[in-house]
Amino acid sequence: MIERLYRLATYKSPLLLGMMGLNFLLTGIDVLIAHSQNSFFRWELIPLIFSPLAVLAILGQLIFSRNAVIKRVFQAVMWIGVIVGVMGTFFHLTGNATSSRESYYNLLITGSPVAAPIAFAGISCYALASEHYRGSSRRSKLLILVGLAFLGAVLAAYFDHARLGFKPIYTLIPILSGTLAALSCFYMANSQATHLENYSFISILGLNMIVGMLGFGFHVLGNLTGTQTIVWARFLYRNPIMGPLLFCNLALLGGISILPESQRLSENDHLESIHSA
Repeated sequence: MIERLYRLATYKSPLLLGMMGLNFLLTGIDVLIAHSQNSFFRWELIPLIFSPLAVLAILGQLIFSRNAVIKRVFQAVMWIGVIVGVMGTFFHLTGNATSSRESYYNLLITGSPVAAPIAFAGISCYALASEHYRGSSRRSKLLILVGLAFLGAVLAAYFDHARLGFKPIYTLIPILSGTLAALSCFYMANSQATHLENYSFISILGLNMIVGMLGFGFHVLGNLTGTQTIVWARFLYRNPIMGPLLFCNLALLGGISILPESQRLSENDHLESIHSA
C-alpha cells in the first residue's frame, strides 16, 4: 500500500491545486445563489467576480507552473482571496448588527452566515501553501490548514444547529466528528505517524465523509418536508445543503495532504520509510 502511495505522490501537487480550483468554483456557485436573494446588494458582486478569476489563476498555475509571470499572478490572486475572505466576514458581521444593542445570538447565529466568507481566505492559503512548500514541511502546513478548516466547519455547524437548539440530538454529531478530525490533523502535522496512526487518521476522515453525506441527505429531506414544491429559500436559509458537504470536502483534502511527497529518495531511505510506516 505504501508503494502505491509513493506512485500516487507524483500527482500530489496537481491534485492539491485541482481541489482548490474546484473549491473556488463551488464556493462561487454557492455565493451566487445566496447573494441573488439580495439582488447582489452593494459589495456582494466582489466574491462573484473573484471566484472565476481564482479558478483561472489556478488553471494557469497548473498548466504553466514553470512560468514566473503566471506564478506571480497566481500568488497575487490568492492573496486577494485572503482579503476577500476577511472583508466578507466583516461585512456579514456588520450586516447582522442591526443595532448597537444586538445580542451575540443574533450577531452570530441569525442573519448572514459569518463563517462562510472566510472560506475564500482558507482556500487561498491552502493553494499558496501547496505551491510554496515541499517535502515534510508542506505536509505539516497543509494538515494544520485542514485542521483549522475543520474547526471552521464545526463553528458553522454550531451556529447553524444552534438555531434549532440542537434538537434533534444528532445535530451534535458533526460538531463532535469535526472536532475529532481537527485534533487529529494537528497531531498528524506534528508527528512522525506510525502505520496504526495513519490508518486511524484515515478512519476519522472516513467518518467525517459519512457524516457529511448523511447531513446532506438530512438537509435535503428537511427542506422538502411539508411542501408540495421545491422552496429554494429553504435550501439557502433553513438547511443549507452545501454545509454538510464541507465535511466531505475537508476529509478528501486531509487524505490528499498526507500523501507522501514526490521527492527522490535513496534506496535505503525508501526501504526505511516503508518499514517505519
